[in-house]
Amino acid sequence: MSATAKQFNRGRYGLVSDRGLNPRRPVNEDSYVVLEDAGVFAVADGVGGQNAGEIASQMAMEILRHHFSRRTRGDRMRYLEQVIAYLNGALREMAMSEESLSGMATTLAVLLLEPRHAILCHIGDSRIYRFVAGKLHRETIDHTLVEAEHLGGLSILEYTKRYVLTRALGIDEEVIPDVKKIGLEPGTVFLLCTDGITRHVTDEELQDLLVHEPDPQRVCDQLREWCYERGARDNFTAIVVRVDSVPSRPGKGAIGNRGKEREHMGKSSAASPMPSVGSQPQDALEERTVPLPESAQSLVARFRHFGRTYGVAILMALLGALVIFIAGMTVERWRVERTAPPPLMSERAHAYLDRAIERFRVGHYAEAERILEEGMRLESPDSLTHHWLGRVRFALGKYRAAAESFARAVELGGWEEDLLFAAAAWHAAGELERAREFLQRYARSVAGSRESAGNP
Repeated sequence: MSATAKQFNRGRYGLVSDRGLNPRRPVNEDSYVVLEDAGVFAVADGVGGQNAGEIASQMAMEILRHHFSRRTRGDRMRYLEQVIAYLNGALREMAMSEESLSGMATTLAVLLLEPRHAILCHIGDSRIYRFVAGKLHRETIDHTLVEAEHLGGLSILEYTKRYVLTRALGIDEEVIPDVKKIGLEPGTVFLLCTDGITRHVTDEELQDLLVHEPDPQRVCDQLREWCYERGARDNFTAIVVRVDSVPSRPGKGAIGNRGKEREHMGKSSAASPMPSVGSQPQDALEERTVPLPESAQSLVARFRHFGRTYGVAILMALLGALVIFIAGMTVERWRVERTAPPPLMSERAHAYLDRAIERFRVGHYAEAERILEEGMRLESPDSLTHHWLGRVRFALGKYRAAAESFARAVELGGWEEDLLFAAAAWHAAGELERAREFLQRYARSVAGSRESAGNP
């Protein structure tokens, strides 16, 4: 029996992820992440031998989950680009440092929903489609040889080129994602999918399906059926997101009223000439020249006398209260600062971490290790410090020490990717059993995260 679409604060979504029927692909190297509150949906298709593709795609999703599970401020498009740059570097370092992970990489397609816009980002041949007003729009261009050469028909040789990536996460030192922001309107549907979907289902079929099927989960179920009917030669993953609500622009009604006001003023001005700068309308001048009755003039005089007599006293009382309040706040702040531990140590330790990361980025690993160890003597290090110490020691070839640092980062509540780093470090140190243990812990952690998020 088909499941129904899941509700979130902006609409509904459905998903499917399957390893397919190809016996040469026993592991599903596709991964996905759904963060309902943050409006983040993403799919990834890993590449690389010995299940390294699975590690690459899962690592990409977990890093996205980590960075977007917390509230982000500012430009989310710029923030996403920074996260992708970090992710690319982390994947590349792992692939270069461990032979079994050599060549691992992953594609990526991300949808970020904002109040009235959607941010679309992709690398590789995982795609994003937008369906609105009965029309399907392909929003991404595959980073493959065929797309790059703008070839028309496909020969046997060109068919193989179709799946050769020209851009992926973890391959080059730098990767430039295709990112754009588009406007949203109610009823818009987004489809994110890996190439396991698009090599079996045409764009025309996708459009026809979205025209006739409004439920996102039933769309995903139909995609699964088509892939299986047509051989399911690859892993396939799809997320269908229907945006039902888009908030109207603030002040739209006020703008409309101001427009009507301007229109009304324009009509009035046609009937009477506009006053010159500094002049008053004639009716206002006439109103000002009307004398007040004697009783009203007497009342006004008494209020003015009262204001002159007591106004200064009231003002001085208010100023005195303000001075007492400020003095009390100053004394309280001084008392807290005397009793609380000085925050200077934490700031200094953080400065050490920033310096170490800077030296690490330019390849000065020994200096980065020295700075981190010096900073750790100032204050008990947190998970982030142990994470970077592990990466520095890994780069220095101190694999056992690196593994211990990553394990310590996990104990202090670090990221799930620290389990992957620890597994790679133990493997490089020749401790295969411990490497397998950390990979298993990572798999259990990922499965637990998906279950807690309500995803299969």
